[in-house]
Amino acid sequence: MLHSSRLSATLLLGTLLTIGAVPAHAQTEFGVMGGATFSTLRGIDVDDRTGTLVGAYLLRPFVGPLQWQIEGLASSRGATPRNGGTGSALELRYFEVPVMLRLSLARGSRLNPHVYAGPYAGVRINCTVEGTSGDCDDLPGISTKSVDLGGIAGGGVSYDLGGLMLTGGARYSFGVSNIAEFQRDNVREAARHGGYAIYAGLGLRLGR
Repeated sequence: MLHSSRLSATLLLGTLLTIGAVPAHAQTEFGVMGGATFSTLRGIDVDDRTGTLVGAYLLRPFVGPLQWQIEGLASSRGATPRNGGTGSALELRYFEVPVMLRLSLARGSRLNPHVYAGPYAGVRINCTVEGTSGDCDDLPGISTKSVDLGGIAGGGVSYDLGGLMLTGGARYSFGVSNIAEFQRDNVREAARHGGYAIYAGLGLRLGR
């Protein structure tokens, strides 16, 4: 896991350096965003949990209709018992950094549909179980990891308000690393993150 964390940090740093190499006169966009998450834990029998997503994003030109899209997000994820069964909802909060390529489908138009995809790295802020106090790792049978690695794919629409950009969309994110393990009846189950999100944002265009 430590090796994966270092590799992820190296990839993110390399991407940031590439973004920084774009000519200074190129137009960028910086904004804030927020929305709702509908997440679950893949690999175990649970239902979705509704949470929140809030943060900031930066767009930088790359080549033609392609842009770099990097975000810093605080998100709440987790799961609830299946069909109202026994047990309590699990909430995991993360700080996430997605780094994605975004394709504009109507560049130069006031209304600009777009799609994007790329990896993300997340660091767990805390983990709680509904109805309990303290960290969920203090409870018997639960063990969580501090780093979540995965991918994001989504799309949306931006509208140019004359310097301000109103944007909204939806995305799916999927973890590739185990973020939690549960001991049930002498059986060890591992879970990975998965889920959808919807969001809206407001951005400011910088440069010419």
